Parts: sequence; C-alpha cells; structure tokens
Amino acid sequence: MAVPSPPLWAQLRRDAGLAGPVGDGSGRPATGLADRVLRSAARPVRASVAGVEGALLRGVGGGRRRPLLFRATLVAVLVVVAYQYSLGTLLRSIGTQTPLAYLGLVPMISLLLVAALLHMPDRQRDIHDRYLDYIVGLPLVGTAVAVVVVGPATMSTFFWLWRIDLLSLPLFVAGAIALAFGVRMLWRLRVPVAFLVLAWPPPYTLVFNGWLDAVTNLTLGAVHLVLRAVPLAVPLSYGDGSLFQVTHAGQRFVLSVASACGGVNSVLGFLLVGAAAVALVRGPRLLRAAWLGLGMVLIWSLDVVRILLIFASAQRWGEGFALNVLHPFVGLVFFACGVSLMMVLMRRFGLGFAGAGRPRRPAPPAPGRADAPGAARRTPVPHAAVALMILAAAGSVIAVSDTQMSRFSLLAQGLGPPRVEALTLAQASVPGWSASRFATYAWGRLYFGSGSSWVRYVYTPRAGAGAAADAALGAPVFLDVVTTPHLGSLGTYTVQDCYHFHDYTQAGQASVSLGGGLTATEVVYTLPSGARWTSVYWEWPVATASGHTYQRIVLQQTTAAHATSSERSLLAFARQVVSSTGAAAARAAA
Repeated sequence: MAVPSPPLWAQLRRDAGLAGPVGDGSGRPATGLADRVLRSAARPVRASVAGVEGALLRGVGGGRRRPLLFRATLVAVLVVVAYQYSLGTLLRSIGTQTPLAYLGLVPMISLLLVAALLHMPDRQRDIHDRYLDYIVGLPLVGTAVAVVVVGPATMSTFFWLWRIDLLSLPLFVAGAIALAFGVRMLWRLRVPVAFLVLAWPPPYTLVFNGWLDAVTNLTLGAVHLVLRAVPLAVPLSYGDGSLFQVTHAGQRFVLSVASACGGVNSVLGFLLVGAAAVALVRGPRLLRAAWLGLGMVLIWSLDVVRILLIFASAQRWGEGFALNVLHPFVGLVFFACGVSLMMVLMRRFGLGFAGAGRPRRPAPPAPGRADAPGAARRTPVPHAAVALMILAAAGSVIAVSDTQMSRFSLLAQGLGPPRVEALTLAQASVPGWSASRFATYAWGRLYFGSGSSWVRYVYTPRAGAGAAADAALGAPVFLDVVTTPHLGSLGTYTVQDCYHFHDYTQAGQASVSLGGGLTATEVVYTLPSGARWTSVYWEWPVATASGHTYQRIVLQQTTAAHATSSERSLLAFARQVVSSTGAAAARAAA
C-alpha cells in the first residue's frame, strides 16, 4: 500500500535533521520555541523552492523524476560555481603540451560515470535514514569549507603548489550528494566521487618526474628509427637527440621534440579514461589490465605517428603550417581516435559494461513494505530545501575563497608548479637600493641537508636615493636565502630556533601578507646587547632543472628609535622583493 505523505512541518524537521515526527507521531507541530522558530523560518524557504520546482515541472512536463533532475542540476551548478577558478585551471590545461594536460578531463569523466551508474539497475534495498544523511554530509561539507578557507592562510604558496583545493572538491561533492540525495545515493556514486581525487596533480608529479625522461628517450628512439627508412627530417648530432632539421622549398629550419611531446601526457590521459571504463565493465581483472596495457601502447604509438606527421607537413607545407595549424589540435584528434578504437576492441577482450544486455530486476522490497507488482519506489529524499540552503551557504563561502586563488598566479602556474626559479631572487631589484653578495655559509648543510645552500645578500641605499633611505631610516637590509631540497629541514630548524639559540628575546610576532598569495611572519627581537632587530621571513617553492626545491627568505634590519616606522618600512621592502621576484619569474617564463 502507498505510504501517505507526511505533513509539511514533520518533513521539514526530518529534512533539517533535528527530529522525527513530533507530538503523538502524527506530525503536528509542537509548541516549543525552537519548533516555532524553525517553522517560521522554513515555511517561506519550502514555499520558494517548491515554487521554483513547480515552475520547472510545468515548463518541461510532469514525471516522478523531474524534481530529482532539477535538484541534481542545482547541485551541479553549486559545485561549478563554488570551484570555478580551480576547475577553470584544469580545463585550461587541456590541449597544452604538459604532462598533466589531460587532468582537465577528470571532472567530465566523473559526470559521465554518474550518468552511466544512474542508468544501471539499482538492486539495493529501499531503506533510507535522513539523520544519517546529515551525520555524514555535514562533516564532509564543513571539512571542504575549512580546507579552502583556512588552508591558504596557514600554508601560503604551498597550498597552491600541492593543489589542496582540488582535494577538497571530492569532499564537497560527497557531502552535497549525501545532503541532497541521501547516503544511499552517495554509496551508489562512490566511484565517480572517488574518481575526482585523480585530478590532484602532486601524485603524478612524483611519478612522472622519473618516467618523463625514460618515455621521452623511448619516443625519440622510435622517431630516429623510422626516419632511417622515411627521410622526413634529419636528426642533428649535437644536443640530446631531440633536434631535427627539416627542409621546405630549399629553406632549412630546426624542430624540437620536447619532453612534453614525448607521449607522457597522452598516456596519462588514456589511463584516466581507461580507469573510468574499467570501473564500469565486468570481466576478469587480468583481461582488464591487458586492455589497459594495450591502450597505453597504442596511444604512445599514435604519439610517435603524430610527430612524424608534423615533420611531413613541415616538409611539404612549411614550418608555419606544421606548428601553428596542425600541431595545436592533431594531438587531441589522435588521442580521441585511440580511445575510440580501444572502446571498440573492449568486446574482443571479453569485457562488457555492467548491466548491458541484462533485464532490469526490481530491488528486493524493504521489510514491512508490500511487494505489489509494479509498485513505484519512493523517492529517497522527497524534500531537500534545508539541505540546499546549507549547500548554497557553504558553496558561497568556498566560491569567495576559491576566486581569490588567482592571487597565486604571481608565484605559481595553473596546476600549481612554481614560477619562481632558484636564481630569480638574485634578479629581484628594489627601487633606490643596491644589492650585493655578502657571505656564503657552507656549515648550513649540517642543518638543511646535502644539496642545500645559504647565501646572504645586503641591500644598501643608492647614492642620491634619499626617499628610499628616509623610508627605511638609512639602515642596510640583510637578505638570507636558504635553498634546500629537503622541506622537512625547514620545519626542523626554524628562524625562532636560531634566535633562541643565540639568546635573543622575542618582542613581537605577526603574520603579514606580501602579495601573490604569500604569507610571511614578522618578528621583532632584542639582542643581548640591547639592540633591536626586525625580521620578515617566508618560505616558498622554487623550480630547478632537477625538479622542485624550497627556499627560506629572511629579511633583517636594525630597528631605529622610531620602531613602528622601521618595521613598516621593512614590510614594504619585503613586498617589493616579492613583486620584483614575481615579475622576473614572469619574464623568464615568457
């Protein structure tokens, strides 16, 4: 028999996760103050949401699934708006020649997984617990908000280097599904939600840093082998073997096969698509692994063909056509063809999509429910007005914080790698000041590990730069640069540890923003002699030929009689150093 719809108040209370039916179980509102406040607040919300749903249904026609479609669309829009900048950096990477180019496919593949799973039979029991939905959903959404809001303030540029914002995305999506559709739906869509974690760049950076040169050398070896039989280009003897000379209409020019073109990005892209396909198909695990392996070989082979095609087009139609017309899109075309071919070959491996060709069987009925043939299953979460309000509020907070991630562009690139290079800081210039190398401390390796360095520079006012000298009260500024590949050593030996070791007394400390998403620490301390110093220090990632390394930058200056003015001047000086370093990094990248 059909279950009657509960009254509006009882359903709102259930949806809010506050209580079940009140009073005598009939759903009549109680007379308590909390109940009256909740009722007065929830009634207009329910009315407005019901009005929007009704308008949509009248426009598209009725149907039991239409309200859920509207709710799913609303949740998807909330996710996109909340993470607009983070998702935008992923989408902009598609088509670029970088090893992580295809990470932008992860959100789209996740959506396709959701659509595929929702069209498959659901054989779980029709049992729901709205209290559990809130118990699971609220901590997930709250954690996502805390990560995006608190993370940049505590981790500074490392938050963007490690792309922690993308780690919070699956948490928010999981919480949104639990609140809007129930934990049972979250369990059903666990694979697409977990798939979003694959958009996180650091694991690929760690793995592919070691594979990049090997795959590139393998690709270059295959290209050299083919060119022996088909003279489309002439390999040059100097360099690392990646330079090729092409002749068109009597004119010679050189083309380079960089590591980004070596096939790593295409193989990674296929692994993402293949992992999603393998999650949906049924068949022996060994055959799934064989299908993935063959796909990787095929995609890599097509990448070799792509390079040879570019050589052939450059030889026939010139360098401009090959690099400006063919090169930007031919990689995507070959990738799509390779993926399509592997999907066609899937049946040859005895693999088939789960649920395909099987009759849909109704799920076993829940205990206590009639098993009448053709009886419609109830909607897991009939009303979700309060849940949608919570998601809208949380999404708004995340959207504000996520939009501010653009401030990291001064010091980092789209997917998080640093723009600052190890030698860029030496090129930083501050108007009115001259910089010179003061000293090098080799004993710093005892604390910061092998491969580290500690260099001290001194900034002095230039002759005639009275304004700059007055702003800083004429005192020289010392800049210490500690560079180390061991990030943990910077946490083990802090600046405060050094001050305490020398019996300096700390007089004050504050966190300050230097721009570019960079947060520094300002410390004022007193020497045993009574002299007073001000220090501004920060840590950031830098790029080197061998990968990422890390630097601690410490600016120090004696504090004159006007301590407040001196501290402000050093802080302004630090902002000038950061801005100049970021500008130098942008010029180097261009």
